[in-house]
Amino acid sequence: MTAVYVPVYRMAVGYTVTFGRRWSLLEHLLLAELAIARRSVRYLAEASNLPDRLIIEALINLLRVGWIEVRTTEEGILFAATASGRRRACEEKLPESLQRRTRWISLCVDRLTGAWLRADELQLVQQSDLPESVLVLQPRISTYEKEDGSLRELVFLNPDEAFESFYPNFRSPSRLFARVEVEFDQVQGLPAYAPVRLRQSILDATPPTEPAVARPTVAEANFATPEMLADSISANDLVVGGPDHLDLFKECIQHAKTHVIIHSCFLHPKTVENLLPVLENAAARRNVRVDLLWGLRSDPEDPGSLRAITETEQVLSRLGPVARSRIQLSPFSSGSHAKVLLYDRAETGTWETVLGSCNFLSSFFDSIEISARSRSRRLAIQVLGRLIATQLPAAGGWSPVARRLNRIWSSLQATAAGKYESGEHQITLLTDEDHYACVTRARDRAQEIIVAGCDLFGIAAETSVLTPMERAAELGRRVRLYYRRPSRFFLDDGRIPDIEAAHARGISLKQVAALHGKFLFWDQTDLVVSSFNWMSTVVQGARAKGAELGVLIHGPGLNAILTEKLAAASAGAITI
Repeated sequence: MTAVYVPVYRMAVGYTVTFGRRWSLLEHLLLAELAIARRSVRYLAEASNLPDRLIIEALINLLRVGWIEVRTTEEGILFAATASGRRRACEEKLPESLQRRTRWISLCVDRLTGAWLRADELQLVQQSDLPESVLVLQPRISTYEKEDGSLRELVFLNPDEAFESFYPNFRSPSRLFARVEVEFDQVQGLPAYAPVRLRQSILDATPPTEPAVARPTVAEANFATPEMLADSISANDLVVGGPDHLDLFKECIQHAKTHVIIHSCFLHPKTVENLLPVLENAAARRNVRVDLLWGLRSDPEDPGSLRAITETEQVLSRLGPVARSRIQLSPFSSGSHAKVLLYDRAETGTWETVLGSCNFLSSFFDSIEISARSRSRRLAIQVLGRLIATQLPAAGGWSPVARRLNRIWSSLQATAAGKYESGEHQITLLTDEDHYACVTRARDRAQEIIVAGCDLFGIAAETSVLTPMERAAELGRRVRLYYRRPSRFFLDDGRIPDIEAAHARGISLKQVAALHGKFLFWDQTDLVVSSFNWMSTVVQGARAKGAELGVLIHGPGLNAILTEKLAAASAGAITI
């Protein structure tokens, strides 16, 4: 075991919460009933099939604000709405009486990757207290990202608190070191939510002292904290192929209870037009709200693909007034390449998250797409946090879509607080640089085979994938890489993918028509499904934070399922 000291910034972070009286649906329904006629407690209890005491407590709350009155008559004690109560009963939502207060928390941001962590979950050491002759890692960054969507997951909220908005205040940071321990290929001393990129950066900077060993299976792992994500992913949750993604989209919309959130990197008016019937049915007949988010106006690989957002708005304008009020297209670009579908399933009330490669709002569903679906509540919370961050303006008030997503996030956070998740598979959300760390992890941990596929092969392929995979091949691992087409920028540079040169390095490189899915898996226990083009994308630069989203799933059975589905979707072109 090796002790390692990681440089961090520690700072106090302030945030504003709202607290106070929030009216329940029951209270609103009682007020609406009493606005029609006088009612007794017994009548209200029998009509609602609820206990008398629950009805009485709700009536007391309404009495306190003067919205109802009570009178003794020959028929008994009756309640009725006052004039102000009748006006309130007609409103869509009862006004909340809320107060605001500022709370503070001590957070750290590591100076290797910029990941945010709670200070009380780290063993912090002053520079003057560092032991002699220890491994102290050198900082790589000297700033921190205030707009990181993961920040909101670290703050604490009481049951009666919520964010009206989330604009954290940062006090001057102090420079400290976090002590962690490295044993085999595991990093101990970090909280469970620490990102993959941080763990891998520590491993890369630590000289190996013992041979790597295989990770424990999920069944053997100890889910020690509520922050760990888990679910049992079935064959139906691994979706491969264009037609299957269209079926998935329709299924999610048809089974949504109250809200559907779709983030597509690109928009295509014709695709949105084709999807209108299923969207209109959910919005107009079942009162489902649909938020359509988008990342880019045009595909960098196809400069001529620019389409004004107004074209999609014109398509949506064909909806009836009820459906149009519930289906909203965000006016702001998220700058993200992520593909996300979030919805609450009516049968279970559980929020389900779909992450992968399919641009649901621009695809014609004729490519080989790959997505993974999970019922992990904490995954939905984390993904929502990233989506909210993409909708926040540089200055000024929040947009309506950001406020809607924030209300969902607050509700999910309140119900998930302190609860553990269980399932056959361990799940980790991946953002941006985490994907590079997964390639390195595959190189270091695979015992037999590594397989990756994506849409584009570009200039980044050499450093991102080919070099680490060459090392994996030298270690005796079988490496299979698949791509659909060379990047336009790669071709403009006068280059083409050299399949023979890759073979000489021990790497099987193959072009597969129609492949748009982004995946990486090794052996039989680790699978990544993402929006990230492994052999083309460069995360650094002007890209938005959280521009790429994916999931790392650790557990049995999935790689065999994916292999079979890929072979069928590609007519045998992708074989392992």
